[in-house]
Amino acid sequence: MANWIIIYLALINFFGIYLFREETVPSKKWFSFSSGIAITYFFMYLLPSLNKRQDTLRVDWLNLALPSEIYIVSLIGFTVFYGTMRFVRTPHFQDEAVDRAVSYWLQVTLLTAYMSFSAYVVTADSVTFVARSFYATALGVHFLALGHDLNRHYGERYMRQGRYLLSGGILLGGFFSRWIDLAAHVEALCFAFVAGAMILNIVKFELPSDRNLHFRTFVLAVCSYGGLLLILKHLLNF
Repeated sequence: MANWIIIYLALINFFGIYLFREETVPSKKWFSFSSGIAITYFFMYLLPSLNKRQDTLRVDWLNLALPSEIYIVSLIGFTVFYGTMRFVRTPHFQDEAVDRAVSYWLQVTLLTAYMSFSAYVVTADSVTFVARSFYATALGVHFLALGHDLNRHYGERYMRQGRYLLSGGILLGGFFSRWIDLAAHVEALCFAFVAGAMILNIVKFELPSDRNLHFRTFVLAVCSYGGLLLILKHLLNF
């Protein structure tokens, strides 16, 4: 199952730019729906999972004393990604060809590492089948939004290079999850760092602005995805 999820995520990332073009699905409704799924996943799975993983960090050599270290790691992930994205999208990097190339490669490198970590986390042995399926659904929508965002900024360069590197990062992360078994506390730290980056990407790059938000579609996504998640959590206790 994990192998198919990795292939699915890589294909979504690679071919996602061809899906849901404006002439078939209005972009306002599509991005409102995808952001609804992403924000529901954030509140109903990501935050509770961080809380559960806090317990795995209680090992002697870390000498932990507070109940919130896992959130500090998430905050670091958020800050690293926010700082990088803010830095490379300043006007200075949009003027000259060299500066724009630096901006492009910084973002692609960072997002390749991010997607590789995400792929590792979603296919780790500690993740249950149902949780993995919901994680993959949310990640697929999330990767679609990131791909569209990169394509808007870099166009043909992203189509020629970026999507190959990002999809390769997904496959690499899935490969490592099959052959490398990290200690529980190390996996928890990786999950927390990725979660912080995902929170940034959801809030900063996926939530539409007021003029681009189709609120009814957003609410539909929140209710349908959130309701299904609640039902399955009750029935399967994952």
